[in-house]
Amino acid sequence: MRILYLCQRVPYPPDRGDRIPVFHQIRRLSRNHEVVVGSLSHGGSHANARMLEKELAVRVIAPAHSRFRSAIEMALAFLQGKPLSLGYFHNSALRAAVNAELRNRHYDAIIVFSSSMAQYVEHIADVPRIMHFCDVDSQKWSSMAREAHGVLRWIYGRESRLMLKFERRIAGSFEASCVVSHNEADVFRKHIPGIPVHILENGVDIDFFAAVPRSPEGVRIVFVGVMDYPPNVEAVSFFATSVWNRIRAAHPEARFIIVGSRPVKKVRALAGIPGVEVTGYVSDVRTYLSSAAVSIAPLAIARGVQNKILEAMAAGVPVLTTPAAAEGLPEGAAQHVIVAGREPDSFAAALLEMLSNRTAMEEMGRKGQEFIRQNCTWEVKLRALDTLLQTITGDSKLSRTQETGS
Repeated sequence: MRILYLCQRVPYPPDRGDRIPVFHQIRRLSRNHEVVVGSLSHGGSHANARMLEKELAVRVIAPAHSRFRSAIEMALAFLQGKPLSLGYFHNSALRAAVNAELRNRHYDAIIVFSSSMAQYVEHIADVPRIMHFCDVDSQKWSSMAREAHGVLRWIYGRESRLMLKFERRIAGSFEASCVVSHNEADVFRKHIPGIPVHILENGVDIDFFAAVPRSPEGVRIVFVGVMDYPPNVEAVSFFATSVWNRIRAAHPEARFIIVGSRPVKKVRALAGIPGVEVTGYVSDVRTYLSSAAVSIAPLAIARGVQNKILEAMAAGVPVLTTPAAAEGLPEGAAQHVIVAGREPDSFAAALLEMLSNRTAMEEMGRKGQEFIRQNCTWEVKLRALDTLLQTITGDSKLSRTQETGS
């Protein structure tokens, strides 16, 4: 089977939330099918496209996509009454390449990851298409609008309304729609009623994250995530400015380590707070996870599944998070993490309680790791993708793929 897979960014290396599931899905598909990846080469990622081709034996179409181009396309989208997200990810070279591929070669299926990439194949009617929304993006923008003020509230609100209109159109025309969790499926059904939705959950590379043994060093609290993503920026800012002083009062030696690429100015400024460290990009997060007493995810806005939580669990690290982030966890996972309210007092009290019961927390971490091993590997989670492809294409070979788990 020949499959065209469209995604926002070249999914290599698989080191951030949107690249991780895409990489593993493509790796799974490439074992049994010919896969062509259509994406955008954001600054400096052309070499990553070649690495992806080499590692997974796929062909990658990834024209350059600069910030300047994105800005121009967003301005055009605004003038045309379209979502800014569609403008940000619009690239005429990719559109021409996708059209040429579909015109000149036979494809058995198209998979689109993230609604903003659906614009490239919205007009295709003769190839079965799977729309993997991952999250219902319109509701992420709605949540951000409620938290924002002034012109940003208006911009985010506009994006939410226009994206929802686009999501409804896409969901109604594609052969299948997917989201990443049961909670997100409920959101989908509420805002895009009448359209069946499939759940395609994220997995975890347990062998990778469990390979580095636990070796906690003092009172180290870590947050792992891409640090130009607004919900992550808000989360670490909240913790550092509203919670951290309470932790340091009880544990003066404590360190809060913010681990993740592209920290914005607001995040970098947090390094001026005693005990706070901002690492920027690191080549291997396992070093920071293995030495941490607790991994935190104090998110106010959380869509879909938080890979940072699953990866910390896979590394055997005790996790403290919020109800918003816990909602997207796979069934049964929440009992292996601590969930606390997002108020400073509640979050601080929960963290101090965890730090006073290190033996119990390490045991919780071990049980969480075993839960991931048994229930959340990519091998387990991606069987649903095999089944969905079989359903929309009628390809009986895929049933054998699923049975063998290849």
